[in-house]
Formats: sequence, structure tokens, C-alpha cells
Amino acid sequence: MTPATLREHTLELAKDLDTGDWMPTDLERVITQRLLTAADPVGCLTDHAVRDAVWEGAEPLTRASDGRLSLLLAEITYSLAGNGRDAAGLASAQALLASVNRRGHSDA
Repeated sequence: MTPATLREHTLELAKDLDTGDWMPTDLERVITQRLLTAADPVGCLTDHAVRDAVWEGAEPLTRASDGRLSLLLAEITYSLAGNGRDAAGLASAQALLASVNRRGHSDA
């Protein structure tokens, strides 16, 4: 994985979310809500919060929507843990999670 991978995957998922090609499952929405709640006090995602959220969904998350959110979370974790942290990619990924969360609430 490279820093560009996170940005590319985030842009692809954001486009698919906007066009309706990706419809996040209830599990994916719960995971994004947990991540955003964990990020709120510090203002950004942490590798610990991502790992905790993934642990909650573990195996089913890899099957939901062909594992698209699961892959993004792996890329986020890689970027957070790596020496070459991609701040722009992480901000875009967090914005995508917020978009998924907003759409989940508007569907309810």
C-alpha cells in the first residue's frame, strides 16, 4: 500500500456512494458511526479506534459490499501506523465516513 492508494480508494468509494453504486450496509454504517464517535474528541482517526471498530465487525465486514469499507479501513490503519502518514488521504477518508454516517441517518 502507498499513500496514494488511500486517496484513490477514498475517491472511488465517495464517487460510488454519490452515484448509488455503493450502498453501505447496516454493519458498515455502525462501523463508521463508531469511528466518527472515537475520532470526535481528538478530531481525527486513530489506529487504535480503527482496529477496535474493525474488531467489532471482523469477518462479516470483509463480506459486506465486497469488503470495500474493510479495505479502506485497512488502508487507513496502514497510513496511521506508517512513517509516511498521508494527512490529506486520512482527512478525505474521514470525510467519506462522515458522508456514510449522514446518509445512514437520513435513511432512518
